[in-house]
Amino acid sequence: MRLVSSIDSFKVYTNNSGERYSGKKKVKNNTNDAAYFFGDSFTFGAGSDWNNTFVGMIDNKINNYKIYNFAVPSYSPTVHYYKLRKILKDRNEPPQKIFIQLDLTDVGDESERWDVEDDNSKPYLKNKTKHKEISYFKKIRRKHFKGSRLIANYLRESSRKFRKTLVSENEKRNEYKPVNGNPSGGYIYTDFNKLTGCDRTEKKTSFWTCGGVDRGLKKIEENLLKVGVLSKSIEAELYIIIFPWPDTLNFGQTNFKWEKYANNLCKISKCKNVINLFPEFTEIKKNKNNWLEYLYLHNDIHLTAEGNKIAAKKILKIGFNHID
Repeated sequence: MRLVSSIDSFKVYTNNSGERYSGKKKVKNNTNDAAYFFGDSFTFGAGSDWNNTFVGMIDNKINNYKIYNFAVPSYSPTVHYYKLRKILKDRNEPPQKIFIQLDLTDVGDESERWDVEDDNSKPYLKNKTKHKEISYFKKIRRKHFKGSRLIANYLRESSRKFRKTLVSENEKRNEYKPVNGNPSGGYIYTDFNKLTGCDRTEKKTSFWTCGGVDRGLKKIEENLLKVGVLSKSIEAELYIIIFPWPDTLNFGQTNFKWEKYANNLCKISKCKNVINLFPEFTEIKKNKNNWLEYLYLHNDIHLTAEGNKIAAKKILKIGFNHID
């Protein structure tokens, strides 16, 4: 899989239910205990092979829990709540622990991307992407000529890597760098009205619609409350996980306190704990000159293997009482 041009492709294995996993069957000491992870591209592990994602690292460390990764890029609490309800209905395996990774993009996704008619209906995209119909020839080729597809993918990836070495200094200077600002997470350090104001001539970005940040924050609260009620009904521990982005560390939480918001969500949902990675990442920024490359993939908001390792260690400690 390859999501954005700034990071290399990575291997993804999914099971029959579409959940990302290692690709190998693993025996978990015949345990019936389960831990569910919900989130977006951070929890899915965008940019990293399974063993370099924090869910993969946790899966490799824990033998007394079955680890399930239900995360999908661009999913947010509206979808998490729906998926949790559906999984509990379809499977006879209620979890002992539920982890919800709350991302800065969730505010925009709740406001601008996802909607639902009522609690019993499936979430839908507000602006549906139109997909091209796959031709009969392409279907045959995909089914019977998988080897040629793998070779083509390899050649294409090699070509991309080669082109990267030829990028000029001027092009490097003009590369998009999330550390300098990101419209979907900029509400942390930018006045809401400047991002989502109803006067379009004054808006700094076209990403948001009028009042979008407040609307997104409210929807997250509503859905986390529902997740909390559902977790309590099955006697499962609920945890909220939060990460800072590169620009969050660069500019700070000068307009909106994300950590305070997460703690309030925990109170609303009666979660067990907030697993907050802001302190660890902030400390690394203070002490490492190469903090950006150490924690985040090239010109991207997603985590490196080292960043995922820090996250896995804290989740293991707080969520599973597991210490290396």
